[in-house]
Amino acid sequence: MNARGVTAIAILAAWGAGIAAFAQRELSRSPREKLAEAATRVAPGATYFAIRHEGRHVGFASSTIDTIPAGLQVTDYMVADLAVRGAMQRTRAQSVVRLSRGLALRDFTMAFVSDSLAVRVAGRTVGDTLLEYVVSAPGTSGDTTRVRLTEPLLLPILVPLVIALGDPPAVGDARRVDTFDPVTMSPRTLAVTIRAESLFVLVDSAAYDPNTRRWLGAHADTVRGFHLVADDSSAFDTWVDELGRVIAARAPGGLTMRRTAYETAFENWRTASPLRADAPQRDAPDGIPALPAGDSLALTPLDTLRLRVRGVDLSRLPVHGGSQTVHGDTVIVIRDAAPALQPSFPLPPSDAMRARFARELRPEPMLEVEHPAIIALARRLSRREAMADVVIRRIAAWVRDSVVQAPSVTLPSALGTLRSRHGDANERAQLFVALARAAGIPARTVSGIVVDKGARYYHAWGEVMLQRWVGVDPTLGQFPTDASHLRLLAGGLSLQGELARLAGRLDLDVISRVPRTSSR
Repeated sequence: MNARGVTAIAILAAWGAGIAAFAQRELSRSPREKLAEAATRVAPGATYFAIRHEGRHVGFASSTIDTIPAGLQVTDYMVADLAVRGAMQRTRAQSVVRLSRGLALRDFTMAFVSDSLAVRVAGRTVGDTLLEYVVSAPGTSGDTTRVRLTEPLLLPILVPLVIALGDPPAVGDARRVDTFDPVTMSPRTLAVTIRAESLFVLVDSAAYDPNTRRWLGAHADTVRGFHLVADDSSAFDTWVDELGRVIAARAPGGLTMRRTAYETAFENWRTASPLRADAPQRDAPDGIPALPAGDSLALTPLDTLRLRVRGVDLSRLPVHGGSQTVHGDTVIVIRDAAPALQPSFPLPPSDAMRARFARELRPEPMLEVEHPAIIALARRLSRREAMADVVIRRIAAWVRDSVVQAPSVTLPSALGTLRSRHGDANERAQLFVALARAAGIPARTVSGIVVDKGARYYHAWGEVMLQRWVGVDPTLGQFPTDASHLRLLAGGLSLQGELARLAGRLDLDVISRVPRTSSR
């Protein structure tokens, strides 16, 4: 045999060995490894849904996938007018789930808020062997529960994505997916069957019709869908496209949802809602309204405010500290003077400062501090400035000037607000805090009441660490906040239900007010 023949045989042998090795690797890979590779095809994006009940448009939902460092974040939101305990109530549910690139659970926050109920669940995985979670509600201690795991977690909301990322779907296929049910807080195997295949015509853009005062579909796409039904159909009944995105779904209680354009999903519901969805949606049960747009010009800035606060246990609330002091049932609020505004450390912060204020610098659900868009804007506003007070003024001014004040029905997200450039005080506060943290400044979201003469307003703003915690109000353009701001709570997503509970019991009496003078 000549040299060419030997060379050809060697090449064919090597090629055959390579194919065999590849086949062996594919056969030996675990489902998790295959899923991790398939998950790299997941693209960021948002989809919107109209929620209906008995033919009526009763709500709005959205699902957003974002890339985060070393993983993905999936945010699902729902708001609807539903009958709860015999009365029509505005009901909201939101989940923020952060995943590894292999779609294994890293941490999650879920909240359910209505006029009569507020529940929050927050959890995280420790390695692949332990889940820690806390269920909190008004009047509960929120103790931590730990669950042992035998493998990485997969949440039920990801089942359509997982099925789509596997083998090409075909009618009659049966798939089993091991999940962890956040409702029962226990492992569960979902047996899902692909029952049918069909074509859907979905509206993907809309135009406003001044005659009907409604948004009408302007363009539609034809999408192939697959009907996924769990053995227990009440748990899972969904149509999905070839990318695993939901097209339509049935939910308990006779609710249905269908994918459509944002305007037809949200704006049509907002304007037709019997609960006045165009009004501020975070009013407290006792009638304390949210601070409406434009009221900043009418407010009287204060240097000092003395209040008698009854109906709540002040010892259990973060009302003491910073510009506030407590004496019995009396709270005194004093606007911070110039010395308190001096930075106590240069930017960027040292490792020791980052360790000391790790909680106030880290990302949280709805505070996407590590998202590239948040980081890029924080760097642009900082411009290598070493003085934290200068950066704070720039960030607060940018948020005030760039975010249009508008009523909002969603739970506040910093990234969502940055993208939409619309929101109320909650959205502005969240975005300000996320940008401050991304710039290396310890910051937190606070919530409470703004007092103006005989009026009381629910409000939200931020606080930053300088010489002490100092208030910053990007909605009213105040740094520091004046003494009309009474801080009641400090924290994140859990404030939505907790403040409503407090406001329903709050009894405020103004003892004295000292208007702000030009010398301060």
